[in-house]
Amino acid sequence: MNIKQTADASGVSARNIRYYEQAGLLAPERNPENDYRIYTDADVRTLKLIRVLRTLDMPVENIRAVLSGTLPLTEAAERQRRQLEAEQQKLAAAAAFCAELAAGDRTAAELDVDACLARMDSPAPAGGWFTGWVDDYRKVAAVEHKRSFTFTPDLAVSTPREFTAALLAWAEESSTDITIIRESMTPHFMLDGIEYKATRYSAYSSHIPVLRIRCEVCDPGVLDVDVTPKRARVQRLLHNTGPMVLGLCVVLLWFFAGRDTPLWPDGAALLAMAAAFVIAWVLRWWFLYYNDQDKK
Repeated sequence: MNIKQTADASGVSARNIRYYEQAGLLAPERNPENDYRIYTDADVRTLKLIRVLRTLDMPVENIRAVLSGTLPLTEAAERQRRQLEAEQQKLAAAAAFCAELAAGDRTAAELDVDACLARMDSPAPAGGWFTGWVDDYRKVAAVEHKRSFTFTPDLAVSTPREFTAALLAWAEESSTDITIIRESMTPHFMLDGIEYKATRYSAYSSHIPVLRIRCEVCDPGVLDVDVTPKRARVQRLLHNTGPMVLGLCVVLLWFFAGRDTPLWPDGAALLAMAAAFVIAWVLRWWFLYYNDQDKK
């Protein structure tokens, strides 16, 4: 079938079919004679399944994971149920706000717009304030994990072809599907519908240089999350410095528990050394754990 016939059979417009292909949800075969796409009955069923999930407002990223088998449909549906319930509560709050405005005796000129905006920018999260912060933190942390990562190649990387082979070998080892879109010494590839750029660098282990590959998102804007900018900044700060603060607190509790030693100046030197150690340890741990795919 051609794209028009497929659109008629699936109920998905030709424009959306092309979008789903670009997003990695559909990969039709091509006619070797003219390179035109050839759609099968299986492709039509996939498009119908996408229609079902998109009707539930499921994100494209989750649909891609369901189609690839990395995310069970039951888990994806449960995530979407929680998201829809949260949105339902937001809509209920918005409806209540509209009712207040409709019942009030104020004109547009008399409305305290600053108070209204402050109220709308700080809504009560579904499930309570703490639950809302935890949910937002999970979103921000997931994005930070995708923003960049590194790994150690098993192969030499001195030519564009060897760089491509190293990326494909890593993808196969980590059970990840990637598509190389530009082969060079700074190749670009697609992962989960997001374009990444890979570069080489050397890390040192026992004064011995070790070849590493760092992969970074080309357009950080594609990883924006549905969190207010102010809260997102705080969440990123917690994500990057939380372990350091926790480690420092543990050191302080251990050193001063059961002692009458004042914080300053008797414990100043030890406190400074402990803080320096914790900071250095956390920075190293953060790099290896959060950004290192060898640790996955």
